Amino acid sequence: MKPFKYLPKALQTLLLANAAVFIIAFLGRGLEINLGAGYGSLTDYISYYGAFMPRVPLELWRYVTYMFIHFDFMHFFFNMLMLWMFGSEVAEWMGSRHFISMYFFCGIFAALFSFFMCLLGLTNNPIIGASGALMGVFVAYYKFFPDRVILMFFVIPMRIKNAMWVMIALDILFANSGDMIAHFAHLGGVVAGFLYMAVFQNGPKVLYNSPLSAIFRLFSSNPEKYNRGRSSRSSRSDSVEEPEVLEGEVFYVNEQKRMDEILKKVEREGLQSLSESERDFLLKAGDKLRRRRGGF
Repeated sequence: MKPFKYLPKALQTLLLANAAVFIIAFLGRGLEINLGAGYGSLTDYISYYGAFMPRVPLELWRYVTYMFIHFDFMHFFFNMLMLWMFGSEVAEWMGSRHFISMYFFCGIFAALFSFFMCLLGLTNNPIIGASGALMGVFVAYYKFFPDRVILMFFVIPMRIKNAMWVMIALDILFANSGDMIAHFAHLGGVVAGFLYMAVFQNGPKVLYNSPLSAIFRLFSSNPEKYNRGRSSRSSRSDSVEEPEVLEGEVFYVNEQKRMDEILKKVEREGLQSLSESERDFLLKAGDKLRRRRGGF
C-alpha cells in the first residue's frame, strides 16, 4: 500500500470525507439534538437523513450521502482499506476525473438498483456505506489487472479475474439471507462498473450517445474525443511530429516543461491516456534524472 501522501488527490479526498463523517457520527452518539424529527443523537440524525431509503426514492440527496456513512468501525475500516488498496492504482490508471465520476456513478447506480429490487419486493432495508461504489472500483481493477493475485478473504491467493466472479456469486447467493449486508447494492455497483468500463475502454463504440457518454464528455478535458472513433484519435496522434531535440540548457528547460505537462495529463486522464512517445519520454527522462543523481 502506498503512503497516504502519495495517493492520487481524488482518492485522498474520498478517504478523508468518509473518515470525517465516521468521526462525526462516532462523537455524536452522546449529543442529543432536535432538528425537526424529535430528540435524538447526532448519529441518529445522520442515519435518518443520510441513509438511502428505497421507500423514498425521490429524496435525491440520499443517492450520494449514503456512500459516506459508516457507523460500525469494522465496516468503515475494511471499506476504506479496500478503497485505499485497489483505488490507488485504478485512480492512477484512469485519472482523477474518471475515477471520481466512476465512483459516484457506481454508487448512485447501486442505490437505484436497490430501489428496483425494492419494487420487486426483494429488499426494503436502508442502505449505508461505500460498498456499492467500491464494487465498481473492483470491476475497474479487474479490467486493468486481471492476472494480479490477491488474498481473497485475506487468506486464499486468487487472481482478481477469478476473485471478481466469486464475489458476484456470493452476493447473488446471500442476497436474501437477511444478514444485514446490502448485497443488491453490491450487485448494482458491479453492473455499473462494467457499464462504465465498457464506455471508458471502448469510447463511442459502446453506448455512443447514451447518458454515460455525456458523463465522459462532462468530466474530460478533451470532450471532442468522445465524439469521434478511436481510429481518428490514433491517426491524429500518430500524425503529430515530435519536437526537435535541442541540446544544453534550453533543452533542459523544454524537457522539464514537457515533463510537467505529461504529469498533469496523467493526473487528469490516467496513465493509459499517454501516447507511445509520451511514455518513452517519461522513461528516458527518468533515466536522465537517475544519472544526474548518481543512480544506476
